[in-house]
Amino acid sequence: MNKKRIRQMTGTLLRRTATQPAARYLAPHRALLKELLEERSYLQRFVPLYDGARIQCAAVLSLCREELNRLSPEPEEGWLLFTYDFARKSMFEESRQERHGAGAFFFLSLLQVLFDTERDKLPFDPMSDLELLEEGELSGSAHQDSYRLFLRAYRREFVYEMMRLGLEATPWRTLEHIAGVHHVAVSVARDLKRAGVPIDLPLVSAAAAGHDIGKFGCRPGERVPYLHYYYTDLWFRRRHMEDIGYVAANHSVWDLELDYLSAESLALIYADFRVKQDRGPDGREITRISTLEAAFDVILGKLDNVTNEKRTRYRFVYAKLRDFERYMESLGADTSLSGARLSPAAPPDAALMDPPQAVEALRMLGVEHNLALMGRLTGQRTFAGLLEQARGETDWRRLRAYLGVFESYSVYLSRPQKVQTLAFLYELLMHREGDIRRQAAALMGEIIARFHAGYAKETPADASPDDRDTADMDQWRLYLGKLIRPDRKLMAQHRRWISFTLKMVVNSLLEKCSPERQAAFLLEFLRYYRRPERLEDETAFQLLETATALPVEVLADHQRYDLLFFAQALSGRRDVTVRTAAVLLLDYLRPAIATRDVILNALREIDCRDCRSLALLQEQAAAAITGRAGPLELPRETVSEIFLDNLKTATPWIIKEVNIRLLTCVAQEGGGSLLHIATHLTNLVKVSDRVTVRHAAGSALLSVAALLSTEERNEVAVELCRGLEIGQQEFAKYIPGYLGRFCLWLPPVQLEELLSELDDSLCSSNARVVSAALDTVGVIYEEYDTYRVRFPEPDEVYRRRRERLLGMLLKGLAGFRSEVRQETLFVLGRHVFGSETLGVHEKRRAFLLTLKKILSLLKTDQRDELTFYYRAAMLGRLYRFLTEQEILHGGFHFEPPRPIAFFPGTFDPFTLSHKGIVRAIRDLGYEVLLAIDEFSWSKKTQPHRIRRRLASIATADEFHVSIFPENFPVNIANPANLAALRAAFPDRAVAIVAGSDVVAGASSYRKPPEENSIHTFDHIIFRRSQSGRADPHDYSAITGRVVELKLPTHLEEISSTRIREAIDQGRDISNLIDPVAQEFIYLHGLYLREPQDKPVLRLEEMVFQQCPELTEEAEEAVRAVLAAHPDPGWLCGELRKLGDHLCILRQGRTALGFASFRCVESERLFSRLGNARLSAFIRRETGGRVLVISGIYVPKGPAQLALCQLLLTEVLTLALRQEYTFALFCPAEVTVPYVREILALQGFVTAPVTDHDQEILTVDMRRPIVLTRNIETTIKAPLNANPRVLDAVSTAHRRLQKALTEMYPGCLVLSMSAGVIYQRLLRRIAACNGVPPYPVEPRVLGDCICVPFGKILRGVAVPNTVTKTLHTDKVYDPDLSSFSVEAYPFYSPLADQVRTIRAFDRPVILVDDMLHDGKRIRALAPLLEETGAQVRQVLVGYLTGMGRDTMEQLGYPVDGVYYLPNLRLRFVESTLYPFIGGDTVRRPEPLAGGLHPAVNRIFPYAAPDFSEDCADGSTYHLSLCCLENARDILLTLETEYRALYARNLTLSRLSEAVILPLCPDKGGCMSYDLSRSASTYLDNDMEMLKRLRSNFQIVIR
Repeated sequence: MNKKRIRQMTGTLLRRTATQPAARYLAPHRALLKELLEERSYLQRFVPLYDGARIQCAAVLSLCREELNRLSPEPEEGWLLFTYDFARKSMFEESRQERHGAGAFFFLSLLQVLFDTERDKLPFDPMSDLELLEEGELSGSAHQDSYRLFLRAYRREFVYEMMRLGLEATPWRTLEHIAGVHHVAVSVARDLKRAGVPIDLPLVSAAAAGHDIGKFGCRPGERVPYLHYYYTDLWFRRRHMEDIGYVAANHSVWDLELDYLSAESLALIYADFRVKQDRGPDGREITRISTLEAAFDVILGKLDNVTNEKRTRYRFVYAKLRDFERYMESLGADTSLSGARLSPAAPPDAALMDPPQAVEALRMLGVEHNLALMGRLTGQRTFAGLLEQARGETDWRRLRAYLGVFESYSVYLSRPQKVQTLAFLYELLMHREGDIRRQAAALMGEIIARFHAGYAKETPADASPDDRDTADMDQWRLYLGKLIRPDRKLMAQHRRWISFTLKMVVNSLLEKCSPERQAAFLLEFLRYYRRPERLEDETAFQLLETATALPVEVLADHQRYDLLFFAQALSGRRDVTVRTAAVLLLDYLRPAIATRDVILNALREIDCRDCRSLALLQEQAAAAITGRAGPLELPRETVSEIFLDNLKTATPWIIKEVNIRLLTCVAQEGGGSLLHIATHLTNLVKVSDRVTVRHAAGSALLSVAALLSTEERNEVAVELCRGLEIGQQEFAKYIPGYLGRFCLWLPPVQLEELLSELDDSLCSSNARVVSAALDTVGVIYEEYDTYRVRFPEPDEVYRRRRERLLGMLLKGLAGFRSEVRQETLFVLGRHVFGSETLGVHEKRRAFLLTLKKILSLLKTDQRDELTFYYRAAMLGRLYRFLTEQEILHGGFHFEPPRPIAFFPGTFDPFTLSHKGIVRAIRDLGYEVLLAIDEFSWSKKTQPHRIRRRLASIATADEFHVSIFPENFPVNIANPANLAALRAAFPDRAVAIVAGSDVVAGASSYRKPPEENSIHTFDHIIFRRSQSGRADPHDYSAITGRVVELKLPTHLEEISSTRIREAIDQGRDISNLIDPVAQEFIYLHGLYLREPQDKPVLRLEEMVFQQCPELTEEAEEAVRAVLAAHPDPGWLCGELRKLGDHLCILRQGRTALGFASFRCVESERLFSRLGNARLSAFIRRETGGRVLVISGIYVPKGPAQLALCQLLLTEVLTLALRQEYTFALFCPAEVTVPYVREILALQGFVTAPVTDHDQEILTVDMRRPIVLTRNIETTIKAPLNANPRVLDAVSTAHRRLQKALTEMYPGCLVLSMSAGVIYQRLLRRIAACNGVPPYPVEPRVLGDCICVPFGKILRGVAVPNTVTKTLHTDKVYDPDLSSFSVEAYPFYSPLADQVRTIRAFDRPVILVDDMLHDGKRIRALAPLLEETGAQVRQVLVGYLTGMGRDTMEQLGYPVDGVYYLPNLRLRFVESTLYPFIGGDTVRRPEPLAGGLHPAVNRIFPYAAPDFSEDCADGSTYHLSLCCLENARDILLTLETEYRALYARNLTLSRLSEAVILPLCPDKGGCMSYDLSRSASTYLDNDMEMLKRLRSNFQIVIR
């Protein structure tokens, strides 16, 4: 060890002894320490201890004993044991011998310095070293400040040094356990963090390093295994690190009995579980890191008083740790602690799983949601955010859902969080919605009752309560006072609302609290019953009414009499509600009080003459006491009056409850009209304004159900069903609980009819109606066992009806509305898997039926915050059921697997005909796998995920039916794919499902058979009929077994064509497809004006002919074009004289126009121009060759400007390909206006040096701006051929060209026609594929597959060529800071799309409109290489120099229609126009109406990404031009659409006119009104833009 290191150690030791608390003891010895450490090189004597082994404290002591004795006299027990005990007591503020403190602190400081150096010199030992976190690992942690406090305390109090001393001074090896736990916990936490799991590393590290620190605080005689949790918590709390202490102190295995734990707690408990100590042969402790399984046996042997019940509890907590370990391993965590970096295992799709795999996948999903959920709830910031979201929620329906979140997870909140939640809930007691108040009150009682929920830790006998600790009784006293006597500053209405909730709070608290706490809570509450005479009527009423909720069995005798005297004292009040409540309380106490005379006298003293209902109640209660109670007979008039009173809003609700009680007695004793009473009760359930009255009426209705006749029951059930259809949640939400139970009194026929009505309700467009129907179905399913007793049926009928009910629930889970999915998750969790009523057998059966469905449907969940909490709650209950099933019932016994029926098809859309086929096959005993086919390349289908979603919705209620995974393409013409399909189901037969027309016509069946070809598979073939006659069917090519099916005629008549026609007309198609799928289609604007097949790209006869000289043929064409010219011969002679080349545009043999030009070298400029000044100017502007255009000639006509543009673009691109950098228009004759206009639109400007006879125009071509004209390709037929629409598009294009020329005056603006690019690409694709560029009959396909991967050729097919688009998109982050190349919305991920391309097993021709920076193809290249796809050629519209370089790097051959060496800017016209094009913006939820959020890089949507050197104000003018163009085009489309279809083109129907409609993204808080037109929004956006005019320069900076 060198001298520098010795000096560093000396300095550290001096500083350490000079800081507190050591300084307090060592200050008097400062001179001695300085002499020791500085003058005598004191630390040099310890260098020999660094011999490669761990330093022993005893060895250090032997070298420093003399100095210690000089500082303090040596203690009796010796320095080693004393220093250990001194440090231990200092941590827990115990009394210690101060006279030896100076020596002890010096020894500890010396050890700290020596151990720091040891840590640098020796390799890391997980049993000795604590590898604490680096500063970089603290960033982003909510606990980083507490972690720094922890590190400071750890060193300041010499915790590590104390533990090292303990290894030698005591027989315990606590340090080894703590270090091992820290190593395991931090290792797995780092792996989880790397995998994206929300886990706080500083919290894990500090909690693990301090989890057993409490063992050093236990005093002699105390039970360390039970009390160290208390002392650990005490140590952290005293140092203001409660957040770490909460995790550190709760690391017992019994803490796992809570259903939800944070990732940090699980990591700590997991590590503590694995690091175990046993004793060696010599009796010394040995610490080992065991496997989880081995640790299970070790801990089981250490448990006290192990009974079967305790063993079962222990198996439950072990199962949770085992699942946590498996989850970590599935993410690639190294639980073996070998240090290896493992890759996460990709689980198979649910459709490919066998049942055990699916069960394991659901377990892992449950663990994942537990971690994600607790990550949100345990973090103080995230919890506070959740609370504020709920507090700021104005929609009472969503607020109810937040309350459901708190209800489900309140038990897992920390105490400060529970205090916050109680304060929020008290605020809600003043909410205008009674249901919210009721739910909040019940939750308040539950939170107070379970304030100390969890594994209760033992405390020392002499432990005093911490004043800072909030207790449940404190909260109970606080809120009792606020409930019974609300603040007088509140409004009277609010005070009444608060008081009315008292009963709910008390009832909930007593129901949820532990039995041993009931007496204490009751005692505190009953204090308010001592002075009845001082109470106001409202308070007295609430206390009387609440007393009827108290469990009399837990009341002491004196408490019962106190309540009796309380009621008696208040029974003389004038308020009828107070007297009624007193009578009800007396009647309630009657069975619990022996001296009945007291109650009878009290009843008789009450004056009831002013209220008939109260008098009848008094009479009934008195008769019950005297034993003379008989049938209650009421005159018909009295019953009618009661009916009327109950419907009056002025009647107090307690009187209504009394009336319901009286009516129930009348009905049960056979008096009155049962049907009338039942109908009245039904009406109260449906429309009463008080929740208590509804519940009273519902319970009464169920009590009389058995007395009704079948017809009467049916009538009541129908009435309740109608109540569901009201759609108003505040009325309908109470009906399901009573309707579900009541309908189980209906005979089978009527029950089936009611289930059909509920099925219809599940398809309603009103989400609240659907939710109510789902609740009803859930109640029926849960209570259905009672039906077997009432109406015995064969087991098969019983089973089928249960399956039907379960299928109805799954339809809700497959729905696309968040509210419906949330309700389904709630029902599945509460009424099925978490039900206490449903038997284990039925739960198990429901689980096995829905296993794969739940797995697959949960994947499609929207990323809605509330949906997450609902899903987590359902998965929590499901996870608990799985664990109970495994431990208590021996797991699951699975049926033999079914054979596979592989059913490929486009399913565009999935119809009832398809569903009929699926049912028929399933009923044959198969498991049906629907493969959403991507191989029918000639069909124009909806995006893959849209069709997948529709099929999922339609088959959600069909068991043993799954959607085949999208990342597993199976081309039935590819034997390799079919072999992989067989391999995916090794022990099961696989049959192919196909129509007879497919077998007869598909090319795969005409190929010769080979191994694993389609011929070798079993087949299920459904025959198709035409004109009532079956088609001929020859299945001889199939060598496998063939099963033939025949569809019913009504299903055969369903066709995609009929569906599309009906959608175009806005008709109902629920008889053709699933009703929910129909709503999804209309909501998203699908199939509107969509053809079934892709249009085949047609070759036009328009071509460009290049003529280097004026030949006879060329002159003939020129003269034809110049037919209207005064002297065509002179012009021909002039062109011949100049020696210019000609570019002739022909259509067939007809010449449409021509351009004359010549490419001139620099040295020949003067000879061509004849002007020295002009030649010199051009040489200064450009150092290279120059394009000289002498004329453009097009006959007059409507297409003159368009043809002129085509000729000019062709000439300019020819020159650019040859790298000419400057263009000059030097006309052979006077310039005509249309040519001047076209040249100006390309950026030509007048030359500063010109010929006096004529104007010379020039343009700089070094870095052109490229504009692709493609609007025509974005508009649907027939509007894309409408003359007025085309005229609007052309006018807009010219305006856009003009705006672009203003950005960089004199710079070339090159307008590219998408139509010309299409035609030229078509010829190149056909040539590359070796096929004609036009359709031929019969069709013969080339070997290659054409794969457009940009915006070009989308939705069209190339003649004689398999054409399959790779649907890519540039997707921006919402802040536009970055983008990535991804799949277009609703299409499969790019990797899956590339796998599909590879499954065609053809060489690939990649096609795009342009290639410059190559971002798209760079994203695709690795995927193509991974799948082994062979890229034969890359063809693009225009290719730049950078693009060519990119292709050379990737090794792809490339060719372009045009070559541009360089460019300044590039624009695709459609991306500049809102609602027509743009770049997608990433948002969690799609928009309705088939729209996608997008951005156009113009103002006011975003800052344009143009160069900063453009002309001032030009970006503003360009933005305004784009908005005006888009508005004008859309106005024309709207006008022509209205003329065609007699309806308005609104946003909801924009997809009927625009192929891929996009809408400007306005953020997640703004939404579009789909009933308005797009043009109106553009008018508004133009107003917004014009507001920026005055400060525009500031904006663009």
